[in-house]
Amino acid sequence: MSDAPKRISLLAATSQGSAFRAGSLPTAVSNVKRAPDEYARGLADGQQMAEAAFEAERTAMQRLLANAQAFQCDAGPELSLLLRETVVRLVGQITDGVTIDEALLNKQIARAVDIITEADEARHILLHPDDAALVGDTIGKLSVRSDPSLPRAMVRIECSHGWIEHGVALGMDRLRELLHCEGMAA
Repeated sequence: MSDAPKRISLLAATSQGSAFRAGSLPTAVSNVKRAPDEYARGLADGQQMAEAAFEAERTAMQRLLANAQAFQCDAGPELSLLLRETVVRLVGQITDGVTIDEALLNKQIARAVDIITEADEARHILLHPDDAALVGDTIGKLSVRSDPSLPRAMVRIECSHGWIEHGVALGMDRLRELLHCEGMAA
């Protein structure tokens, strides 16, 4: 007998009986020899490819993390001091460029009056002589007095229990205090 597989028509096989049975068909696969390690070799190749891809991704991630860490800044006291000094100087430059006129003084005075009238009955306002000349002898119910010891744009409202000051110089002092740089020259 020959080793050649026998051909059977699927139509003929199904027409002979009431049901088709796969076991009734002869198989030609039994004569083909498979290498016993094909599956194991394919599995090993797949694992090796996956490991190589994982290693490439891990290396790329490590490079990315190293680059990201290079951008992180360890802000020490030197940087903090430099930032403080820069902020104070910038605000100082802005306020030095402010023109002191009647509108600015009235705005500063109105702020100070609002504060003091909530706490006490105000008696009078003290201003630098050049500022007092700009606003006149009275502001609302308050009399205006000159005080040459006050810097320009500084407003002091004296009342029965003390005084309240408001102005650019106090704002700069407060800014320095908030930035913890009291001794720094502006």
